[in-house]
Amino acid sequence: MTALLYIHGFNSSERSHKATVLGEAAKKMGLPDAVISPRLSWQPAQAIKQLESIIEANQQQGITLIGSSLGGFYAAYLAEKYRVKAILVNPAVQAPVLLQDFLGPQLNPYTNEEYELTQAHMIELEQLVVTEPTADFYWLMVQEGDEVLDYKEALKAFPKTARLTHEEKGDHSFTEFERFSAEILRFAEILTE
Repeated sequence: MTALLYIHGFNSSERSHKATVLGEAAKKMGLPDAVISPRLSWQPAQAIKQLESIIEANQQQGITLIGSSLGGFYAAYLAEKYRVKAILVNPAVQAPVLLQDFLGPQLNPYTNEEYELTQAHMIELEQLVVTEPTADFYWLMVQEGDEVLDYKEALKAFPKTARLTHEEKGDHSFTEFERFSAEILRFAEILTE
């Protein structure tokens, strides 16, 4: 069965709202194992290794990625590497620049994990930047009311996509995300009707 791999954002967790919404939608459709949502390391290189092993274990049966914020940044890199589809929800396309403001001690409010973000981690992020995205792989979802990221940066980084959802208002969490559950599962070819 095709899988949907949910990639959470910076200082988030595997139990984020969007991951839960998608998992519940898949369960209601009788597909309880369709959505994979791992807790990722806060270290970019380690997070990518975790995701690569999940993709490689599921690639033969089919896998689609969905990432929010920093997760969207990771998803784009992995989509290009593995030539798979990805849904990018308010992606942090300039993660190596944006996260400079967070260097130093961190506390993940969802997992209570304490760690220190360093310049070395920014270098790890720089190695993941996608400069020439393959348009056919992506569904870009942005809301103009995103209070954390400038939605225009995502539109500039992904000027052409297979699908675009561009909404006024909203916020960084992507307001009323659940409206798209069935469409996301169709895009991932989990739902076929």
